[in-house]
Amino acid sequence: MDPVSHALLGATAAAVFQPREHLRVAAVVGGLAALLADLDVLIRSAEDPLLQLEYHRQFTHALLFTPVGGLVAALLLYRWTRRRLSFRQSWTMASLGYLTAGPLDACTSYGTQLLWPWSDTRFAWSILPVVEPVTTLLLMVLLHQAVRCRKRRWLVAAVAGLGCWFSVAAWQQQRAVTLAQMWARERGDVHIDLRVKPTMMNLVLWRAVYRSGDRIQAVAVRPGVWGAPTLYPGESAPWIRTDQPLPGIPETSRLAQDLRRFDRLSDRFMVVHPERSDLFGDGRYALLPHAIAPLWGIVVDPDKPDRPAPFDEFRMWQPDTARTFWAMLLGRPVKNGSG
Repeated sequence: MDPVSHALLGATAAAVFQPREHLRVAAVVGGLAALLADLDVLIRSAEDPLLQLEYHRQFTHALLFTPVGGLVAALLLYRWTRRRLSFRQSWTMASLGYLTAGPLDACTSYGTQLLWPWSDTRFAWSILPVVEPVTTLLLMVLLHQAVRCRKRRWLVAAVAGLGCWFSVAAWQQQRAVTLAQMWARERGDVHIDLRVKPTMMNLVLWRAVYRSGDRIQAVAVRPGVWGAPTLYPGESAPWIRTDQPLPGIPETSRLAQDLRRFDRLSDRFMVVHPERSDLFGDGRYALLPHAIAPLWGIVVDPDKPDRPAPFDEFRMWQPDTARTFWAMLLGRPVKNGSG
């Protein structure tokens, strides 16, 4: 989730349990503490490009790490809070704010290791896009009212409103899942491994991608809010399996190891970029919801099997891309789609 939403939710969670006189300071402490979890982006290595991906949303987002993250935040803010709060109060507020980081990120599609170190499972409920304006505006308005008036009822309203909005998001996702499953069955794809996630900044248009047989298929789904739903049949690509030997790549080489690591990080949705045969990417993500060209991946060079595979992003946003996206969002016909 974006940093603004993280800070607002952390501030709300920390302040909602505090007495009126501590409401403002709790909002500041909780909001800043909620941002600390994303400092995992600093974990990286030039010798191991995939290290950043492996540690992104890992231990810093785990529920067990909450007291530690809260402690770090309380220590960093101690010089400012010591005249207003006891250290125990500051630590409690910071921990409440920090606690929101993992679950909020788990509402998006990349996945968060909430149960680390007991499990490396990445929880990805995929009900919200990374940037979600309704969540941000709702928290911003009600938190502002709470701080201005020093009344907790606005914070309670924010929590209740957020619960209702997340329920709507989960309902929309389930509608998109049902439509994608029906479309797959009509194509004869019965045994599928399906992922459905919202597209950027909305809950109207969804991207569905699934594995069936030896291929990965994408389809854009618009359950809509009113009127008939719309489906946009998309592209497909061969599924790159790393549980089998890859041609020209020694199984014990560094390149083969990196491919297996990236395959795991991609939730086994690895595909080759349709325009570059040396780019192996995460097929779950594309600029357009019915496209198969991945947004990021690793560069594969069989001539250098013992070197680390470089990580690369390939986002090429074109005017036609924006026009196609908006047409889908509005439920209009597009090229190679259905309306």
